Amino acid sequence: AEAGPSTLAPNKRTNVKHVIGVVSGKGGVGKSLVTSLLASEMNKRGHKVAILDADITGPSIPKMFGLSGLHVFGQGDKIIPAQSKGGIRIMSTNLVLENENDPVLWRGPMLMGALKQFYEDTLWGDIDYLLVDMPPGTGDVALTVFQSLPIEGVVIVSSPQDLVQVIVGKAVKMAAMMNVTGMVAFTVV
Repeated sequence: AEAGPSTLAPNKRTNVKHVIGVVSGKGGVGKSLVTSLLASEMNKRGHKVAILDADITGPSIPKMFGLSGLHVFGQGDKIIPAQSKGGIRIMSTNLVLENENDPVLWRGPMLMGALKQFYEDTLWGDIDYLLVDMPPGTGDVALTVFQSLPIEGVVIVSSPQDLVQVIVGKAVKMAAMMNVTGMVAFTVV
């Protein structure tokens, strides 16, 4: 299946230069940690960085940046993202839930709607790199992210176990099928 152009577009008050997906074949291998470390390092190098936590049902980015218990707020019909102490802008499910410990029991259409809002309706401002912390695996949400956002490249996170390497191969093939040519593998040990 050949990927077409991205279907979502940011609002007029957003200018994102590069969108990079951080993917894994399965959960628990350190994908969100790698996303956070990449964002922090790029920020230190003077780039304007944001993170879209597309792991809608298992968000962890806010906690990694000390934003637990915080909530984003609106400006008109748009969303103001949270911001870390270092200036990294963040949008995540945990920032819109009344209680961040509540489970996200949303079906496909609601998940897709949240992703759409997080990208299109968030006032990201001028961003050099938007890192998308993808949901693990190759399911509906991951496929929607690839098909909807202008992903230029991916960072593939795995652990050294054989089984994980096989599963990660599926994520690599998915990215290739979506015509993402810039891929970097990152093994967390």
